[in-house]
Amino acid sequence: MTPDLSTDIQRFVLIFFRILSILWLLPIFATRAISMPYKAGLSLILSYIIFEFGGPRMDVPYNTIYLAVLILKEIFIGLTISFFVRALFMMVFAAAEMASLQVGFSFARFMDPITMSQVSVLEQFKNLLTILVFFAIDAHHTLIRSIFVSFKEIPLGGVALNNNLLSYIIQMTGRIFSVGLKISAPLTVTLFIVELALGLLSRLIPQINVFIEGLPVKVLIAMLVLSFSLSITVTAITALFNGMEPEILKIMRFLV
Repeated sequence: MTPDLSTDIQRFVLIFFRILSILWLLPIFATRAISMPYKAGLSLILSYIIFEFGGPRMDVPYNTIYLAVLILKEIFIGLTISFFVRALFMMVFAAAEMASLQVGFSFARFMDPITMSQVSVLEQFKNLLTILVFFAIDAHHTLIRSIFVSFKEIPLGGVALNNNLLSYIIQMTGRIFSVGLKISAPLTVTLFIVELALGLLSRLIPQINVFIEGLPVKVLIAMLVLSFSLSITVTAITALFNGMEPEILKIMRFLV
């Protein structure tokens, strides 16, 4: 095997593992409905495009041990970028979880055959809504463009850990709950007022069983508020994904 050919193979393998790692954690791909061959095939196609059109260059001779170390570095880069995108989805999922808990839907969960997890009706609705918004505003194009940019910002095997990256990951994890609370604010605030009203009603008229009579009232009000606040929710989700590209670029600069 010639040195040039071995270098090209090494480059292609590293490009492939970075792209596969980015796609692996994304909620739109982390489902049983999308098979592993499809994920690998899409990663191969993107790797071939990047490799052919000005992909990163390497002048390192072929070495199995060194290649394994570089693959681990590329996996770390891909998982770090993918973690941020997944965190954006988790912000909406957290909002749905808060609302479901307050309405009472969290007590009636069912098995989602796609994610193989227990979810409520409201969580499933918010999950599907988030995925629809993601594709409707072409956020997947932004993600693919960011994958291409990552090879310009981060050389193959050129990752480095620093305190800025760790601080950013901790900050992003904390934002999952704060942003989720803001997204679910119209519903949670309204239901909090309903809870206060039901509590006062139970004090004024003790004969009324608030726990039984109040549940359908909360469900009815939740559905009405959810319908009227849907535009606000979609706007908030759109704002999250519109700010995705500069944040991913910031993460890339933390990795070098």
